Amino acid sequence: MRESDVPGLLRLVGTVFAEFGCVLRAELDEPHLLDPGRFFRPGGGEFWVTPPFGPILGTVAVKLHRGGAAELKCLYVHPGCRGAGWGRALTELALAHARRAGRRRIVLWSDTRFLAAHALYRRLGFEQAGLRPLHDSNRSWEYGFSRRL
Repeated sequence: MRESDVPGLLRLVGTVFAEFGCVLRAELDEPHLLDPGRFFRPGGGEFWVTPPFGPILGTVAVKLHRGGAAELKCLYVHPGCRGAGWGRALTELALAHARRAGRRRIVLWSDTRFLAAHALYRRLGFEQAGLRPLHDSNRSWEYGFSRRL
């Protein structure tokens, strides 16, 4: 992820949000999208975009927390690319990174509207546990998921 990728990242996430009747307000609700490297890389996390050059069609990130936990974040795939294995490949990239960092468990929170993502997480061995309000501009709620690495 390069700083020059941020406009393309915001376009992709805005497209995904609009698909679900939401509006991306990065400054208010998703400030980590404005400087992903600074948010995710300290402590060994990472943020990936695909493809590496050209329009961004998919993203995923891992945040490594103190105490051994990893958090999968920002799995977004352009609607026109879904069903081709991009979500699985990006998620597996994030899982491998967390494993290499010595993490034994990974958690994630996903908007309750992202049903296809929830199905993917279950296929990859995640168990759903928890529900929380996000207190964002879109009045979102999120399901929690976790799995052993």
